[in-house]
Amino acid sequence: MLKPLGDEALKLLAFGSLPRSYKPRQALFEVGDDADGAVLILGGQVRLVSPAQSEGPQVVGVGYLLDGLALVVPARRSMSAVAQTSCEVLALPRDQMHRILDEFPETAEILRAQLARKTLSMIEEVNALRDRLGGPPPTRD
Repeated sequence: MLKPLGDEALKLLAFGSLPRSYKPRQALFEVGDDADGAVLILGGQVRLVSPAQSEGPQVVGVGYLLDGLALVVPARRSMSAVAQTSCEVLALPRDQMHRILDEFPETAEILRAQLARKTLSMIEEVNALRDRLGGPPPTRD
């Protein structure tokens, strides 16, 4: 999600971010918490537990962006995150991202297009699942 941002915009986002450190087994956040932005893992590993994960927890590390969509829209945490090891993260606030998108409208358009593609892809996946399960056809309004 951060790839469309140029170097200058990334520097501004990093400048407005909040560095945080966590000890092993310390919670970063819980599923359902208000998300005021995303979290970028800079060091260590984080265990993600989602109510929807049937295969169990997932462990992620450096460079992983948690709840990236919360950078642009109000959201709740979609999973719980617990430090697996000592961790360093950057909390990337939504309000800082909004200021950046205001200053870089071409980046905002690239991000909008990226989100639109992801949304359409998700709709296609839901429709395919509905078809496999024999659900009713979509309604057209």
